[in-house]
Amino acid sequence: MNTGLKLLVCLTLISALGVVYVRHQNRAAYVELQAQIDTRDRLNVQWTQLLLEQATLLAPHRVDHNAQTELEMVAPAPEAIITLRLN
Repeated sequence: MNTGLKLLVCLTLISALGVVYVRHQNRAAYVELQAQIDTRDRLNVQWTQLLLEQATLLAPHRVDHNAQTELEMVAPAPEAIITLRLN
């Protein structure tokens, strides 16, 4: 075999190994991307659930009910309310 042919075979093998390496890196990056997308979707669902829970907990009737039952708060009598006017 002449030197040119040996060089061509070596370069072809090096090129093939480079292609295999790059494809492997591409697949690994794609797997990581899919994992990140799954994480994002899971966090979006969790965020939506937390927003719904927050809206439920902050509903005016719930706050009023909890103030009356758990904290034993009552609305003041009209004669106990003092109004201040600033001039």
